[in-house]
Amino acid sequence: MNISMNDFSATESKTGIFLMAHGAPESVDDIPEYLRNIRGGTESTPETIQIISNRYEQIGGKSPLREISQELCARLESFLNQQGPQFKVYCGMRNWSPYICDEVKRMKEDGIEKVVALCLAPQFSTWSTRLYFNVFKDALKKCEAEDMDVRYIGSWADHPLLIDAFEEKYRAALEALDPSVVDSVYTIFTAHSIPAESLEIGDPYAEEFDKTVRKLVERVQPKNWFKAYQSQGMIPIPWLGPTVESVLDKIARQGSKTVLIVPVGFVCDHVEILYDIDIEFNKYAKERKLSLHRPESLNLSPTFVEALASLAWENLV
Repeated sequence: MNISMNDFSATESKTGIFLMAHGAPESVDDIPEYLRNIRGGTESTPETIQIISNRYEQIGGKSPLREISQELCARLESFLNQQGPQFKVYCGMRNWSPYICDEVKRMKEDGIEKVVALCLAPQFSTWSTRLYFNVFKDALKKCEAEDMDVRYIGSWADHPLLIDAFEEKYRAALEALDPSVVDSVYTIFTAHSIPAESLEIGDPYAEEFDKTVRKLVERVQPKNWFKAYQSQGMIPIPWLGPTVESVLDKIARQGSKTVLIVPVGFVCDHVEILYDIDIEFNKYAKERKLSLHRPESLNLSPTFVEALASLAWENLV
């Protein structure tokens, strides 16, 4: 019997690439349930719901996270399958649809036997990455797929192609500025804050953040730069700092300056970018006579897609 190459590829078991993200509400009406998911079933106060709803209303009523993530999956799958249909890419969300468990179920139904799993957050943290992996492992158990060969990528904070992607966006942002201010720009590299007590129990997140910043600084060599943590939670506990606001205050005391804020802890647009930076920090900077700018998010950057493909290949060797 003659078997064509296409027939062989169709019968061969594919490898799954499983991306994980936080998840975000599709509309303002979804916010109470979304917050309930984040807080493990605990109801949020009406005040908290109103605050979060206002933020989403100011960025258009929804987050673009799901659409970007799903298009990223499609482009990554296309990139990986240039030599034939060997890979299938999935994206599951921890706190909103499509949920990690639902996507694991779909992956099992597709006959996937080997999978590379990673979070769309380059810097490993027990507060985030490990929680995603735990949800993924629970989903494998629930779907009776524990025999699946899983390669977990915990950290890719200083992967060369990730740094390439950030560098491209950084340089494009500099080129968009008035040439007269480029030499005096102050750069603030940011990552999402986590509870400060995490470091006391050995969370490597601060070092992970350092890895990304150090590699990017080597590439772009900013004259004046700082690191800061953004988007601290609403729970009244100590969070990692310094805050972006405190760094903006420090820059403002040195005279009116142009500031480029570079959120290296995030890879695509969502509320922490579109609201926290573009609206809140922008307003805070203007009040201090600072001109705030940021590079485009990586989103669907071809170099970013290539970085994810490289991570997959490296972990399948």
